[in-house]
Amino acid sequence: MHDSTAYIGLDVHSRTCTMAWLNEEGASRGPSTFRTSGENLREEISDIKADEKALTLEEGPLAFWTARVLDGLVDRTVVCDPRENYLISRSARKDDEADAKALARLLRLGEVKEVYQPENDRRALFKQAASHYTDLRDQLRALKQKIKDRLKRWGLWQIPSTDVYSKSGRGAYLEKLSHDRIRTQVESLYRLLDQTSKEKREARKELIDLGQPYWEIEEFQKIPGIGPIGSHLFDAIIQTPHRFSKKQQLHRYCKLGIESKSSGDRATQQQLDDAGHGELKNISYQAFCHARGEDEKNEIDAFYESSLQRTNNETHARLNTQRKIVESMWALWKNDACYDRRKLLGPASCAA
Repeated sequence: MHDSTAYIGLDVHSRTCTMAWLNEEGASRGPSTFRTSGENLREEISDIKADEKALTLEEGPLAFWTARVLDGLVDRTVVCDPRENYLISRSARKDDEADAKALARLLRLGEVKEVYQPENDRRALFKQAASHYTDLRDQLRALKQKIKDRLKRWGLWQIPSTDVYSKSGRGAYLEKLSHDRIRTQVESLYRLLDQTSKEKREARKELIDLGQPYWEIEEFQKIPGIGPIGSHLFDAIIQTPHRFSKKQQLHRYCKLGIESKSSGDRATQQQLDDAGHGELKNISYQAFCHARGEDEKNEIDAFYESSLQRTNNETHARLNTQRKIVESMWALWKNDACYDRRKLLGPASCAA
């Protein structure tokens, strides 16, 4: 039997894959379960007799690899957001076969929410380098907190913010610990701290090196408050400005979107939408703080003061400014434009 269209749902794990598919009329085919390998995936997909093949799988560690393996064998691959798949996450029956069938059904109905995937290997490496850097940064922050907590637990409460972590200053704190076993544990944490600091420096260098081909990163840094790390992380995480057709979509992805909730006769309540990427929100917040902390007045200050006068609310004015920062980065990137400080966070025509 030969179908015109096959809607394929694929549940991928490191050991096994489960696949099910529907034809254009909704008739079910499969499921089948097989060991995870590039050869097995290609063979199973090739065995499906259809003029057009559309495949969906949930975002996860194996999604990018799977899409690459099946490139050329399927006409369309949709990596979807698992948080949006209520048919799967809230199903009373939870197993790989049921998940594969549900994915195929959602794809046929057009109900899967696509997650953007890097357009090439270099972009994928750049995004992974950003993730590696932020992971090490967060590990370093956690280690510092552990050291401080351990010292406080044994009576050392007066701890400066940085001196306790330096190689020259830490000895004074170790000497004050009254138990050798505790001292040994804290010394172990210091060794981890030093190694993580080294790894973070190397990860930073890799992130900067991989960002060299992208002209827009230099333009981002012309915006007050945006530094080398913030500009590289923004570029690596967003990947391409063309994934967003409206600024509101960008705001939401940066966790700066507004959602409204109402029920019955209750008044509509507005709050920040929790969906999106927290790192992008952090980039905009750090940029806002750094720009506001500069000695000379700049366009960020001007925009914030204008928004504060309009809203009479410091939080709303700050969030408006954060939105304007990411929106400006997105706009100049999308329009191949230079940053012009004379225009309030707006792109100017650029021949570059």
